Amino acid sequence: MNRETNLYGNIFEQLGGKTDSKDKTTISQKKSGPKDMSEEDQTSLSKLFKVNRLLQKQLDETKRELEKTKAQLEKQTKMNTLL
Repeated sequence: MNRETNLYGNIFEQLGGKTDSKDKTTISQKKSGPKDMSEEDQTSLSKLFKVNRLLQKQLDETKRELEKTKAQLEKQTKMNTLL
């Protein structure tokens, strides 16, 4: 039975065939933002997210330092009350 004339017809080309070159996108095209935003707005938004991540990292670090300080203070307070 010929592949072209069998019951399934041309299924191999339909499911796993080559894609048209116009359908291929590059990585840079996939990373671009919404089409309704200007390049300047996308850059500004990217910078905002970067700064937000930095601020969140600093906040988390500050919270850890605060917890350490609280623990040390409680330890010292307990020692002072025992004396």
